[in-house]
This record gives sequence, C-alpha cells and structure tokens, in this order.
Amino acid sequence: MSPRKSFKYVYIPCDPACAMEELTMEIPEGREMECLLDTLKEHFRNASGTLGTSAEQKALFRKQLEEQSGKKIDDDMMDIASRMQMVQPVALLPGGKATNWEHVNLYVDDRGISKGLRRNDRACGLALECGAPTDIVGDAFLARILDDDDRFERHDFTLDEMSSSAPWVKRAYTLQIAKKQNSGDVQEQIRAMGGMKDAANVMNLQDNLPEPGPPPGSIDDTGSQLYKWSQEGEDVVVVVPVRETTTKADVKCVVKKDRIRLEVTDAPNEGERLIVDDANELCSDVTPDECSWSIVKDRDGSKRLELTLTKGKAMRWPCFTRMNSAPETKQ
Repeated sequence: MSPRKSFKYVYIPCDPACAMEELTMEIPEGREMECLLDTLKEHFRNASGTLGTSAEQKALFRKQLEEQSGKKIDDDMMDIASRMQMVQPVALLPGGKATNWEHVNLYVDDRGISKGLRRNDRACGLALECGAPTDIVGDAFLARILDDDDRFERHDFTLDEMSSSAPWVKRAYTLQIAKKQNSGDVQEQIRAMGGMKDAANVMNLQDNLPEPGPPPGSIDDTGSQLYKWSQEGEDVVVVVPVRETTTKADVKCVVKKDRIRLEVTDAPNEGERLIVDDANELCSDVTPDECSWSIVKDRDGSKRLELTLTKGKAMRWPCFTRMNSAPETKQ
C-alpha cells in the first residue's frame, strides 16, 4: 500500500450553476481502497435529488416498491430501501500496460436514474471527450488510482486536469478508439486463424497451433448454470435473463479481486436466486473499481442483467470460474 496520507479528487455537480470543486481526502490507515467509495455512498445517500423530497414523491416510491415486491411496504422497510446505496464506477482512462496501470474513473450514483436525477452535462461531455460516451445523471466524482494487482494506490486528480486538452484525456481517447478498432482486428484474426487451422488439419500440423483450453473439471456443460458469459479484449461480460419486473433493488452484486457474488432476489424459485457463488474463484483477477452492471430492456419487453468485469491482466480466460463454470458463449 502507498505511504500517502491523502489524495485529491474532483467533484462535478449535476447542477450547471454550481462550480466544480477540487477536494482532498485523508486516507484512514488500512482503508485506501474503501475510503473514497464509503464517502461517496454517504454523499449519494444524502444528496438524493428529487426522490424523497416531498410526501408525493415518497408515496410514488412506496407504490413502486410495493408493485415490485407484491408486499405492503411499512415505514421501516421504506427506511431500509431509502438507505440502500451503491457507487457505480465509469472507466474513462482504462488502466493497463499502456498507461503504466494508471486508471481515471468517474464515480456516479448507481440509483441515479431511478431517483430521477438530472443529467450531468459536464460529466457526459468529459466522457465523450475520452471516447467513452455514456449518459450520466446526478453528481459525479473523478479520481485517479494506480492498480497493477500487486499494489493499489490513490493518486491526485486536480481541477486543472479538467480540460479536453489535458494529456490524460487525449491518452484516454486514443486508447478507447484503439480498443474498439482492436476488437474488430481480433475478430478478423480469429476468422483468419480458423482458415489456418483448417489448413493445419490437412497438413497434420495441429501441434503447431496450440490453443489453451479450460482446466480439467472446470466446465459445467450440463446447462444448469443460470448465466452466460463471453469476453472481448479486456472485458468479460456476464448475461443473466431476469423477469420483466426485476429492478436494480432486486440485484445484489459484490465484486472482489478474485471472485464475485451475484444474486437476483426476485427469481421465482429460491434455487435460481444465487447466480454466481463467491465460493468459486474467478479464472483470473479483475479490477473491482472498473466493474459495473446494469439491467437492459430489449424491444420485446424482456430484460437481462449485464455485468461487465475488467480483467486485471490482458489474457484470454479459458473458463469463467475455476470450478463449475458455464461454457463460454462464443461471439
């Protein structure tokens, strides 16, 4: 861990009339990783936007919860629901060898859309400048970390770096564009490799084209897994079909460096609620600060949960978890 005692980060209010601020946070001993997220959870919990600011809005929120759960929501349950808070990281500068493992992330309210928070035009504009366009609502915070698996450090991010001409923004844009282009190049290479493998088979040269496979016993191909997964470049994407009534409040997702726990609590059968058990170690480490999930609604009204994990190391995963892994869904 870093000997740093504090670090600087930037606050981007969603209200355009409010100026951006450079803030400093003291690092409690042994809590360098958690300190920022804990502080931001408290900010998002207290600065709840329009939700809960009037009796009418509270009544609407209660009605929504009752429709989702099919149960009567009392004041105690309302209080618990109102206090549930998560922070969603949005990677602007993805860390890796090209950046010497430097990451620059936006942190936003995971419940911002359901709270009816206003669009944060400055944060959206910054994400666009970085080549990572996304719709951001509510207040946002910008911070820098260094994470290479062996060490985790919080580094300063200052207000004077909030410029489209800042070196980190240009580097982020270049990397994001290259990532999209490389995705197409990799798919082309895979198609080419398919032709090479056919030729190798004819010439009995299979040994010249080794392909790593999953460890013995790691794959569960019985079809009993409740998720599908695939990978593209630095990302691993997990997809889970969910009910049309499922909301973010029904999802519990805890991402650690070497394992995840994913639950959907409104699944009709109890045996279908635990999607990924954290008793099973991931194939390789991930970067928790850059992982995120969302519920996506398709045109036919169906919904799916998508969890995107950022690999800690650039390598192909032969399996998702080291035991009881669903087979990879090929793109």
